[in-house]
Amino acid sequence: MELLMQNGTVVEGRGRFETDILVRDGRIAAMGKSLPVPAGAQVYDAAGRYILPGLIDAHVHFRDPGLTYKEDFATGSRAAIWGGVTGVLDMPNVVPVTSTRQRLEERMTAAAERCGVNIRFFALLTEDNLEEMEGMWEAGAVGFKLFLGTSTGNVACPSDGVLLEQFRRAAALGARIAIHAENNGINAFYTKLYREAGADDPGVLPKARPAFSEVEAVGKAIAFARETGAGIHICHVSTAAAAALIRRAREEGVDVTCETAPQYLLLNENAYEERGPVIKAFPTIKSETDRRGLWAALADGTIDMIATDHAPHTREEKQGNIWTVTGGVSGVEIAARLMLTQVNRGLLTLEQLAALMAEGPARVWRLERWNTLRPGGAANLTVVDLDREGIIDEEKLHGKNNVTAFAGVETKGAPVATVAGGRLYDLERMAESEK
Repeated sequence: MELLMQNGTVVEGRGRFETDILVRDGRIAAMGKSLPVPAGAQVYDAAGRYILPGLIDAHVHFRDPGLTYKEDFATGSRAAIWGGVTGVLDMPNVVPVTSTRQRLEERMTAAAERCGVNIRFFALLTEDNLEEMEGMWEAGAVGFKLFLGTSTGNVACPSDGVLLEQFRRAAALGARIAIHAENNGINAFYTKLYREAGADDPGVLPKARPAFSEVEAVGKAIAFARETGAGIHICHVSTAAAAALIRRAREEGVDVTCETAPQYLLLNENAYEERGPVIKAFPTIKSETDRRGLWAALADGTIDMIATDHAPHTREEKQGNIWTVTGGVSGVEIAARLMLTQVNRGLLTLEQLAALMAEGPARVWRLERWNTLRPGGAANLTVVDLDREGIIDEEKLHGKNNVTAFAGVETKGAPVATVAGGRLYDLERMAESEK
């Protein structure tokens, strides 16, 4: 069935314009004002709404395979659709980890059968899979993932010699390396120090995994990139100092891009006292100075994208003291609502949001075909209503496990329709049917 979206205003990073959009066979067939309605076409009236290139969440953990009690391809993509997200990039710390061509291809096959949005996968770099790099890249990895410091799943960092060779091979392949940038030794030392001292206040978390842990790791990643010519991407930047390092390295010609997440833009270390260990995530939420520094890095273009690090866990795994609670919170369904609220507050323009949540991920990870809003392009679109108000209610979210850092937060602005692969999901009607 053809789909005609009428009376909409397209918003891209470079501006906005009014148009109708005709969708046929999963692609944009035509754009222009007052397009005729084809016989039998599905019609969606976008008057008063804004049509963005399909949002891309470039950092999710859909937990499939091996950890599907937390999330899976079907439930994760369902949450994405409700969040206006039409494409995701999934991380490799599943069970078993995605460190061979065979495992990557198995995940790609499973996702093709069960995932409702566009999806690509990162391939893990480990101590012993150098000879797998070329095969994983040829099989379709969107990039490589490197844990300089351990996070949930305890994936170890390769030794420095192996690391240097991995950077050299990635450079030769033209592949970008996405990096979890923390210093494992620093984190381990201070975590042990505070635990043995009996500290159990949630506010000790950013002391146990301090800002310098990220700064040192970012500096190391930049040094390896400068030496080898590899392109790198720093995941979930949480400190102003790390953003400054990235800015300076980019000015010096290092091919470095980066992302941050809503929790680092909207919360500071006081949130641990207010919300408790449920908001524990790695890297930790930092100071107000860091939070403001990240907004400055958004404004000057240092930060290329906003991604969620969607990391669902069960309610039981998110309960307990600060040391036993599992790190990570869900985010793919609520990120657009949180950031549209900042548009309404005047902290972002809608054009900036389109650049950070759609075009930036597409540019960095070479996915422009996913969301280019032009005739012939794939029909992946996100329709938003800036006036739509709501409260984030974990019980009404659509992932398998929906513990967030933002339960009870009031929002203004929300996705109201998602077009993924040419298929319209009218979120307003879907919400009505759930009542």
